[in-house]
Amino acid sequence: MSDLELVFDYFEDHVRVAAQVNERRPIFLGLFCYVLGGVSLYVAQALAQRLYVLPYSWSFCALAAALHLIVEMGGAAGSAASLFVLLGMAELSWSLAVPLVLLARLFFRESSLAVTVALLAVAFWSLTLKARSLRDNYHIGLGRAWLSLGLPYFAAAVLAVLAFSLALIGLIVKFMQAVP
Repeated sequence: MSDLELVFDYFEDHVRVAAQVNERRPIFLGLFCYVLGGVSLYVAQALAQRLYVLPYSWSFCALAAALHLIVEMGGAAGSAASLFVLLGMAELSWSLAVPLVLLARLFFRESSLAVTVALLAVAFWSLTLKARSLRDNYHIGLGRAWLSLGLPYFAAAVLAVLAFSLALIGLIVKFMQAVP
């Protein structure tokens, strides 16, 4: 099975693709899918006039590693390399964001809500594909896959709130020291 067939079958017969990826581990295909998904996301954000550089960078490697550790610590066995490739294929869903943003901008010129809804729909589809990839790679239930997928995002949110709180406390302390 060629790499192109793997990509097309990922959306049709994901169980067979997971087995093929586990057998072959085409790391460059996964990397290519991540890059293509990232470029598509940047183009969609540029078309939506909302360019955010931070959401898509080196974090895909960290996410794959964190997810692998979370699931393996829970007792399931699977391949981190296969997970990397499957998550890369899930990022291909962002290729749909470009036409959706174009359609939203065409039909709803004055509304940024339509663009937001289009981007959120693609984000949810991407998360759904990632949860499916976890389930296929580690042979775990869908609930456990969603929980495992949510933990790194939850941890990042907690760290962001903690960092913001510490920065705010630091500003308050500096202000209190400046006032006689």
